[in-house]
Amino acid sequence: MSSRMWLSLCLAAGVFASHPASAQSAAVVAKDPKIGLVLEGGAALGLAHIGVLQWLEEHRIPINYVAGTSMGGLVGGLYATGNSPDEIRKLVDGIDWDVVMRGEVPYNDLSFRRKEDAEDFPNGLEFGIKGGVRFPSGFNSGHQVGLILDQVALPYSGMKTFDDLPIPFACVGTDLVNDKAHVFRDGSLSTALRSTMSLPGVFSPVRANDTVYVDGGLLNNLPVDVAKTMGSDITIAIHLATKPLGANTPLSSVGVLGESLSVVVAANELRSMELADILVSVPLQNFASTDYKRGEEIIKLGYEAAQSKMAVLSRLSVDEATWKAYLDARSGRRKTAPVPQFVDVTGTKPYLAKEIQRELSDRVGKPLDRIAFDKELTYLLGNGRFSSVGYKMIEKDGRPGLQIIAREKEYSPPDVRPLIVIDGSQYSQIQFILGARITFYDLGGFGSEWRNDFMVGSEHAVKSEFYKPFGKNMQWFVAPRGFFDNAQQNFFHQGDLLAEYRNREGGGALDFGFVPTRNSELRIGYRGAYQKLSPVIGGLLYGTLEGRVGTTSLRFHLDDRNEPIIPSRGHDLAINGSWFDANPGASSGFPEAEAHFTKFFPVTDRNSLFFSGAGGTTFTYHKVGFPPFQLGGGPNFYAYGRNEFLTNQYFLFRAGYLRPLWTLPPLVGERVYVVAAAEAGKIYDLPPHESSLPVDFTAAIVLNTIFGPVQLGGAAGATGHYKFFWQVGRVF
Repeated sequence: MSSRMWLSLCLAAGVFASHPASAQSAAVVAKDPKIGLVLEGGAALGLAHIGVLQWLEEHRIPINYVAGTSMGGLVGGLYATGNSPDEIRKLVDGIDWDVVMRGEVPYNDLSFRRKEDAEDFPNGLEFGIKGGVRFPSGFNSGHQVGLILDQVALPYSGMKTFDDLPIPFACVGTDLVNDKAHVFRDGSLSTALRSTMSLPGVFSPVRANDTVYVDGGLLNNLPVDVAKTMGSDITIAIHLATKPLGANTPLSSVGVLGESLSVVVAANELRSMELADILVSVPLQNFASTDYKRGEEIIKLGYEAAQSKMAVLSRLSVDEATWKAYLDARSGRRKTAPVPQFVDVTGTKPYLAKEIQRELSDRVGKPLDRIAFDKELTYLLGNGRFSSVGYKMIEKDGRPGLQIIAREKEYSPPDVRPLIVIDGSQYSQIQFILGARITFYDLGGFGSEWRNDFMVGSEHAVKSEFYKPFGKNMQWFVAPRGFFDNAQQNFFHQGDLLAEYRNREGGGALDFGFVPTRNSELRIGYRGAYQKLSPVIGGLLYGTLEGRVGTTSLRFHLDDRNEPIIPSRGHDLAINGSWFDANPGASSGFPEAEAHFTKFFPVTDRNSLFFSGAGGTTFTYHKVGFPPFQLGGGPNFYAYGRNEFLTNQYFLFRAGYLRPLWTLPPLVGERVYVVAAAEAGKIYDLPPHESSLPVDFTAAIVLNTIFGPVQLGGAAGATGHYKFFWQVGRVF
């Protein structure tokens, strides 16, 4: 999709080429005319407004009113609240736009159980079954954007009208209930800014004032009429000129929709441009609405566009004394947020509100540390119960306090995370699994979860766990679970199918555990089950194994990666130690231990390396039944057959490289990566014909899509092993 199509689809930017400014003559006006600045919506292109503001300030042009839509509303709101262009640029430079626009909670900020969800069900899909199947109202809940807007609006939480800001301000949203544009000039500044930036279908709409608001660009993307209504004698409109559609430009169905919507946006912009007294058109034909990382270039073009209108704009300059008086008056109206004396929580159930209030009580009596506070609110979102969490200042009994607005998901609980797995590591025997994880919250008190997994296809499974935390900080937990699993297991040697087995197992377990940090979990428990492992096609030396399984285990998992699918930094450690008191085919009880460790680290902005090591052993116990470790065919030793290595002991080492190649459209996924790796290992107790020192080299393209990672690659190993493979599912 072209950048212009995407821009149109988001309803956040104009598509009309630069318009000759016949109305740009600075006509004779009264002395000290009131100047209104109008800023157009345009996502990343709206960063050009910062350059325009910088030029206006350098040339002492006082702005008496600001009106904007979408990104124009954000930049205009920042300016209207008293921030200088340099302060706005500093704030914008500090925003991780990838995180903001993706809308996901950063992986490091998720609770440990939500990390498990993201790893076990690696895709960007989630819906609910609250009153029927329901999907989110936008791909992005707006939480990260909301935190930025809450920061801007916090000192002005109690104002009655936006005319009380350092510069009077207005922004435009679209009222979906009443089918009209809505001009925000009073009420909650944060709500107004959220509304004007809520791109339909991308950001969740804003529900406030008994209506539903989305981005104002659909009806008034360049609100010149609003600035005139506010009292402007002269209006300066900043137009973001984008590349027009070519007659031979290829169009997808989504592209046709986007271009059709652009006609609506262009029509309202044309009317506004004709109303403007001075039109500054910024040439942004070579930029996309998602080019936030090219902000410096875009800001520079805004500055140059204003410079090109110097002959007209300079007539509005004032002398040094008048300019200083203007700055002093603007600065005198600027406010800072008071120190909160209490915390109040609204928007959620009383017991959840009470718990949030307890967690944030340490903020009372201290100046607000925005970075740390935003992190705490994102942690709350990372527990999975809310769509967004925001804040503002309120007053009770003459005391200022923080009000936390916790917005629960409209479509859940329960949450449903779907699963799609296609394993083409043996393209002659493709395996396919569809599944879902359904999670209920707080059924047994705050913090409890009832997690249910369902799978059909090459594996049929039903698994259910009830997780109940306890203790002062809810770090201890008990977790009983039950399960039934019927999985197909294939065993290959150099591409030839040796045997197909069915592994049927049903039973239950009880774990006690401790969560020392948000990134880790320790469990000890007992698992009992009945297992039948039997051949369907072919056979191995073990024949059919059937009987009771009894295991006491101690497990520790530390996950400090920055992403669940393609990490570029951080590390992952999993250690499992078990004692089997019963296992089909085992002659006695035996111990088992296995550990995995992977370290990711960036070497440049776009290149990362990773190293991993793994090992497992039964500590010289050999008659343990079916070998507990099966390697080969992915995610290790791709060049070899699926489950080619069956062993009681192994060591494995891997080193690799990964690099993002392209960025996918936000509605499709994140990025396309290249991944290359080399592996070597030592495997014990193999038949004489098997290589006990396997080595292979792998290269793959990975598309990190909203449906999960899609991997296409090839591998070559020792002793004539090589193959092409493809998969939908986990990469690491």
